[in-house]
Amino acid sequence: MKVLHVITGPGVGGAELQLWSVLRHTRHDADVVTLYNPGAVAERMHGDGVSVRDLGMRRNTELAALRRLRTLIRAGGYDVVHAHLYRACICARPAAWLARTSAVVTSEHSIGETHIERRKMTSSVRALYLGTDLFSDATIAVSDAVRERLVHWGVPARKITVIPNGVDFARVAFDADARARARRELAPPCELTCRLC
Repeated sequence: MKVLHVITGPGVGGAELQLWSVLRHTRHDADVVTLYNPGAVAERMHGDGVSVRDLGMRRNTELAALRRLRTLIRAGGYDVVHAHLYRACICARPAAWLARTSAVVTSEHSIGETHIERRKMTSSVRALYLGTDLFSDATIAVSDAVRERLVHWGVPARKITVIPNGVDFARVAFDADARARARRELAPPCELTCRLC
């Protein structure tokens, strides 16, 4: 199965690192498209052999980006388009529908009481999100709280599945050498240490 993940811009954040982890463990043929500013996490993905392309958006209202994404999806013959984060959802869901993709999935990583991804939940933000949700087949919420907020916001409950973020325990396992390096790098100056003794 061919999957295209669309994410706003992979800086170093929770959703971006979660996507990187998913890509490291997937059994599917997966590519990534960023709307703009590919960053450090995109470099990690590329280093793992994942194709990462930048759509090159300059502003949020750039309709030509939607056309470029639709063309890219159609040319890639993707079975699934998976959108992560608000701006990517707004662009990827209708583009995937226009490209006649078989399945369109949304992952909602961060929705608060009053904000979605540092964006105030105004009526227009909500309308745009819910309007493009019509093109999505399913939404993955990373917690029960996110699911409840999505339902309260107007996303149909039947479309939402809760899948908590996974943790790669190998990445956070104890490493004596790493601890020693960190202690050497972060050690306070000797005169401060001596005064505390």
